Amino acid sequence: AAFVRSASMCMPALLLSLPFALVLRLPVRTAPRRGGAWMQYAGGGAAALDADAAALLEEAQGDVEKARTSYVGYTLAYLQDSMPELYEALKTDPSRPDAHAALVEVTWDAIAAFLPVTHEAAPSGEAQRRLGAIARVANDGSGPPPSRFLDVGCGTGLLLPFAVASGVPAAAYRGVDLSSRMVEVARQAHGDGALAAAAFDDRSFADVLAEEVAAGAGAEGGRHDVVVFNGALQFFADPVATLQQASGLLRRSPHSRLVVAHVSGAAFVERERQENPMTVLSTMPTLAELSAIAGPLGLQVVTPSFLGTEPEKIEAALRDFYLVVLRWDGEHGGVDGAPPPEGGAAEGG
Repeated sequence: AAFVRSASMCMPALLLSLPFALVLRLPVRTAPRRGGAWMQYAGGGAAALDADAAALLEEAQGDVEKARTSYVGYTLAYLQDSMPELYEALKTDPSRPDAHAALVEVTWDAIAAFLPVTHEAAPSGEAQRRLGAIARVANDGSGPPPSRFLDVGCGTGLLLPFAVASGVPAAAYRGVDLSSRMVEVARQAHGDGALAAAAFDDRSFADVLAEEVAAGAGAEGGRHDVVVFNGALQFFADPVATLQQASGLLRRSPHSRLVVAHVSGAAFVERERQENPMTVLSTMPTLAELSAIAGPLGLQVVTPSFLGTEPEKIEAALRDFYLVVLRWDGEHGGVDGAPPPEGGAAEGG
């Protein structure tokens, strides 16, 4: 969603007309605090803000929340002028797919605009351990390196360096996100050195599905070795349908993986859903729910060994750090009864 300062600025009336908390409490995949554990940006502090964000922060006298609210208001004013039908849907039918996509895009563009003054340049040690565990279950070294690794809702590309450290070639990685600003931050953060071959695209999951159909993927499987939803599944209204569609992207191979993760855990997502129901549309599936989804698709549900072996203990651990892998069974190109992925020790999780 482009921020256009020349758009008509009836912001007070505009904000009051919206029947949701978007402009009052921006939903976050991770805690939006300076020093927050889970996000990353290119660095630079206030000096790294672009002209629009810097001007809004100055107008707000350094209050980032006020500046974000203004950012959202200006963006919505632009939508009202340039896409009035979509703007009306935001007020009357925000669950409509294109309206919800716009909500998510506007929200994360607003968060991305101020990352240099709200987040540290690197994730905390605990976040690094958890991201490393996600990367290692996605590529556990049991087979050849993935040739296609899809990170859905990639944000700032936080998972990329951990995926590469696990043995994923940078050129195999593709991150997609609805937020063009998040994608731009990711490109800036990872555009040099060994990570430069990775791709970041301002695309939706639906766009990726359409690409797969156009490429001729069908009943025999897709073209991806790994598909990851890290802090992203809760933004889909129908997790069952989403995971079914994601399974269609996977090659029929013992080494293919569909990874569902959230570094802050299922409990965090439940709170997020309560606070921001217009953007956060679902919660993390339980193991029983995942089994019901996976079985008919020919997928097995496995969890990293460090989460434990008893279902009750695993469910409790997922409340704090959610990490589950779906992989093909023997009838669909996989291996029945293969050991669970190690994922490494996630201390504190």
